[in-house]
Amino acid sequence: MKIIGYPDDLIPRVASASLGTCQDRPACAQFLEGVAAAEKAFESITWNRVMLHALAKPEPLDDDVISTYEAEVAKVITPMLRKLKTVGTLAAEAAKDLGVLTKAHPKATVAKKALAFAKSVPGVTAKLIKAFEEAIAKDRKDISARLAKDEAAYEKKRKADQKAQAKDSPFVNPFEKKGIEEILKSNKLTLLLHAVAEQGKTGENIEFLSLTRKGVDQKNAPKLYKVFINQNSAKGLNIDDHLRNDFLNGIDSGAYTDALKSIRTHVLKVVNEDTLPRARKLDETALRKLGYK
Repeated sequence: MKIIGYPDDLIPRVASASLGTCQDRPACAQFLEGVAAAEKAFESITWNRVMLHALAKPEPLDDDVISTYEAEVAKVITPMLRKLKTVGTLAAEAAKDLGVLTKAHPKATVAKKALAFAKSVPGVTAKLIKAFEEAIAKDRKDISARLAKDEAAYEKKRKADQKAQAKDSPFVNPFEKKGIEEILKSNKLTLLLHAVAEQGKTGENIEFLSLTRKGVDQKNAPKLYKVFINQNSAKGLNIDDHLRNDFLNGIDSGAYTDALKSIRTHVLKVVNEDTLPRARKLDETALRKLGYK
């Protein structure tokens, strides 16, 4: 917040001189008391706490700076603004009283000058209040922008540190300590394991296990048979003929599910004994060639 000057019009001795002999009238006396209270409140502002010098520093803005600013606004500035509003109201009341006086004494020069001064004060207080409100709004906007900037910088550094740490960390095979069912829940790992299986020309095993992980409804059972279970299919599984027949014969009645479980059990055994162990032995270079990122 920039330093905002206090208007000369609201300095008690200036107001007293402007009112002249009329300052003894009750409405004017209250007005002068309000002016004195407003000046005292204004002088209590600790400018170093509300000017936010911290915004110009490279260090991240901390909660202490924010709380100090808001505390100063609540403790000093807000009450001062209330006193300024009161001054405007008291000036308007004094103007009414002085208006009556000037009507009763049209030639009273002092009263006319006092009336003109009293009428001008509400405009001065309103202008000063507006200046403070706009300055506070700007401060809060600047604080929010700085917080966002600091947060973005922190997040950028965090990601950079995380990336550097990952780069420096020893490579861990992604299949290590993971079972096939856990692997099948991850599209990324399923595709990678499929690439490993394809090297041994058994990619159809991983495709089959992935497609049937949550079972197969009766509508899609014929398609599954055609693609994976029929021995004449390009992706036909290496399973016993009785499992093929049990699956095919059970499609119409819905009894294919038991055969499907048996087929899955057989394929899982093959993957656990061959494909998965081979995948766990591959180093980082080999896995990256297969698409690992």
